[in-house]
Amino acid sequence: MRHLTADMAGMVVANLFYGIYFNLFFTSTHLICRRAVANKSASVLRSAAFVSSIILFVFVTITCTLLTVRGFQGFVFFDTGPEAFFADDSQHLAVVVDISTLACVFLNDLIMIYRLYIVWNRTKPIIILPVLAGIGFIGCAVALIFDIKKLGSAGAVMSLTGFLFTLATNIYCTLGICWKIHTITRACLPEGGTNLRDLLAMLVESSALYTSWAMFYAITHQINDNSQLFAIATLPPIAGIANALLYTRVGMVASSERDTIHPSQALRFRTRTGQADLDVLDSEASVV
Repeated sequence: MRHLTADMAGMVVANLFYGIYFNLFFTSTHLICRRAVANKSASVLRSAAFVSSIILFVFVTITCTLLTVRGFQGFVFFDTGPEAFFADDSQHLAVVVDISTLACVFLNDLIMIYRLYIVWNRTKPIIILPVLAGIGFIGCAVALIFDIKKLGSAGAVMSLTGFLFTLATNIYCTLGICWKIHTITRACLPEGGTNLRDLLAMLVESSALYTSWAMFYAITHQINDNSQLFAIATLPPIAGIANALLYTRVGMVASSERDTIHPSQALRFRTRTGQADLDVLDSEASVV
């Protein structure tokens, strides 16, 4: 695939994915706000999970907008033609797009780390490894951005080492969350309420979408194929879709159960040692 073809395909498909993300984001936001009104509680709207989803939406919007602007700039305003324009990664607008893309990837990592932290009952040791991976990603991203700005020698948004940090973070957090939910489901017999196995399936599907796309970028980057430009351009909206898709599905399930189960009702589980109460909110803020 030619460099220009990969760039143009990435811009078009990224905006297509952004349209999907736009609808999912506002659908999930509507469901969350409606539940907050029904519960007469604004705590969900102030939660870190909800606020981070809004910040991610802003950065994905900025990234897709800048991609479109760069496309018009290359074809309309650049005198030497689009081939030369898109081949120069050291241009100011290209660097801004790279920074925005890296911010989207890092925000997605933070959301995954926060989910792991909450599911594991705010156990700090469990997030040490992903936090260290996040610090490593920041270091690689900063070094690469300065390299692009000064030398223009980097051919991709981030080095493979930095990207492996974010890939490891997502896999680690997904496995950690799945293991915790699985152990809860095995140890407890629900008498009513949200099915944790359904939640587990939603989480795995959402994480698999982003992780598979991230691996697509890692492979194309490693073999130095121009398809990596397509993969990295579409990665921010994919991260947004994976995040909003989980919110939307959880919100729709909660809405369908509203007539029979109160959203903030404690779910009572029967265990081998007797009765145990487990407060499980159907919202993303308290479950995943």
